[in-house]
Parts: sequence; C-alpha cells; structure tokens
Amino acid sequence: MAQQPYPQAGIYPPVSGPPPPYTEAPQPVPQPAAPQPAAPAPQPTVHVEQKKEKKGGFFSNLKKEAEKAGKSLGHELDKAGKSINSAVDRNYQSALMDLFKTGNVVQLVSRVTGRSLQIVINSLGQMVLDANGSLDPSAFNTLWTVTNEGSNQVRLQNYHNYIAVVDGITLIRSYPPGTPLGLDTKFQLSQAQTQFVTLESIKEPQRHVGFLSNGELKPALTTIKEPASQLGVKLLSSGIPAPVATTVSAHK
Repeated sequence: MAQQPYPQAGIYPPVSGPPPPYTEAPQPVPQPAAPQPAAPAPQPTVHVEQKKEKKGGFFSNLKKEAEKAGKSLGHELDKAGKSINSAVDRNYQSALMDLFKTGNVVQLVSRVTGRSLQIVINSLGQMVLDANGSLDPSAFNTLWTVTNEGSNQVRLQNYHNYIAVVDGITLIRSYPPGTPLGLDTKFQLSQAQTQFVTLESIKEPQRHVGFLSNGELKPALTTIKEPASQLGVKLLSSGIPAPVATTVSAHK
C-alpha cells in the first residue's frame, strides 16, 4: 500500500474551548481597629554570653560525617528505587501490555486531549507529532505499527516514520525498510493505573513522550510519569494470524 501524503498541522477538528473565566475572590469587609494594648514596662536587658564551639571539634566533625553518610545513603536508596521500578516495567504483564505485540497496529490516545497521536506537516514542511488526531481507524496518519523487542521495550512506526527522542525532544525519524534503527526510537513501556501506558526513552532515561493540553508536544526533557505522558491504547489489528481450524476425517 502506497503512503498517502500527511496532512498539514491544524487540519483536524478544533479541541474544546478554553475553560470559563475564574471569578474574583470577594474582598474582605474592613473591621474596626482594636484598641492598642498598654505598653509594657521596660525590662532590664540581660546579656548572655554563649560559649563558642571550637572549629574542627569532635562533635563538629561527627556531625559532618553523619551528614555525608546521610547524603550517600539517600543517593543509594534513590538509585535502588529506580532500579526496582525499571525491573518492574521490564517484567510487568497485563492485558493492556499484551496489546503491544509485534505487528499489532494501534492508536494511542492522549489523556490530556482525548485525541490520538498523529503525524502532520508543520509550517517548515517537517513531519511532527501531535495529539490532535482523529479516532477514526481509517485516519492513516494515526496508526502505529508495533515492534516489541522484549522486556516491554517497543518501537512505533507509521510508514517507517518512527517516534523518537533526541536530546530531550520528541520528534519523528524516518528509516527506510531494512535500515538499522537508532536507539532513540526505542521506548520502555510502563503501565499507569489500569488504562494508560507511558513511553520512556531507552537512550535518555527519565524522559517521556508527552503533550500539552492544546495537543502540542511537551519536551521529553521535562516530561515524567504524569497525566501529560499517559496514553490510552486502541487495538485496530493484530499481527498474529488467527489459528486455522482443520477437520480431520477418521478413516474406517
């Protein structure tokens, strides 16, 4: 099937309008001033001379060592937590994650816009990704073919145009069939709640594909596991052929 030309950015039904304006908070009613209390009688000033701690004393050094150990422990705990989360993501199994089998074709629906991820052409003639696409399964530029490389790590392409993260920016990279793919097109799937997934860059950990409320891309550099990066999944076709039933006749 020949590739159709991608539409221009903005050629889609508009997103919902802005929220209603906020009402101003009511102004406080002025209260009569309370009478001033009588000034207290002057008290004698008492000077207390504090004993200065010698620099480099035993307790000072002990405190510094404790603070240093605490920072080191915090760093190790944070590192261990990330390692555990990564292991969970790589081994997690669910019906939602099963939709990302090699050859499956899916639509990805942004949680913040309620519309699908699509490829469009911007004013500079470049292919870009946004989250203002149609939910119509015939909208070719919203269909993503899955390649699952194990451990819930996937690549997503539309006519060999891949979602990628490069230097903290989410973009579209084209690879002709048979061309070795860059690591920037590989993502770690994570499940968020029961109905959403997130896409975290394998090459640039902690950076996720995400969108603003108007459907424009949010920089992956500043996108974490949050509503902006959460995507619903709509399976359109399966790459796994259905088993063929055969009838075997018994010979008498």
